[in-house]
Amino acid sequence: MESLSFIGKINLRIKQDDHKSQKIVSEYLNYDLPNSSGEVRGNDETRTAWLGPDEFLIQCTEEKTYNIINELDNILSNSFFSVTDVSDYYLTIRLSGKKSIEVLTKGCPLNFKKYLNAKDTCAQSYISKATVFIDCLAEDQIFDISVRWSFAEYLWDWLKDASLEFSSTQS
Repeated sequence: MESLSFIGKINLRIKQDDHKSQKIVSEYLNYDLPNSSGEVRGNDETRTAWLGPDEFLIQCTEEKTYNIINELDNILSNSFFSVTDVSDYYLTIRLSGKKSIEVLTKGCPLNFKKYLNAKDTCAQSYISKATVFIDCLAEDQIFDISVRWSFAEYLWDWLKDASLEFSSTQS
């Protein structure tokens, strides 16, 4: 488990039936936007998650956040859209290891076999009392868990406690 350095998070809203704007964004990002619930697409520079029919979460490095927001504002200027920097709202915790799903299911009602069963899948749910966004990065149980800053310490402590029974250093 590790706390990741700052990750840029950009909330993008485009009408579901605005195929022209979605194509413009896809061309800018160099990949198609996700088009179904729980889908994530990306490349070495950005990852985009489908949050809802009209809503996407673009994740990038801190350094690229401002440029991406400005470029989206520019290329979508003739469209009905919204681009919001939500980076300061979230902290990301990376959970990895063979028992990651077992740790998460202790406090998350999500059916991981159905919703987070493969690389490039995501879901919004909660872990214990914290609302979270979970992004599956790899088949071998690597998850980035984004949580509100105000709940970050609580979730960190909860995950640490929930993983104790799986720890090889447990006495």
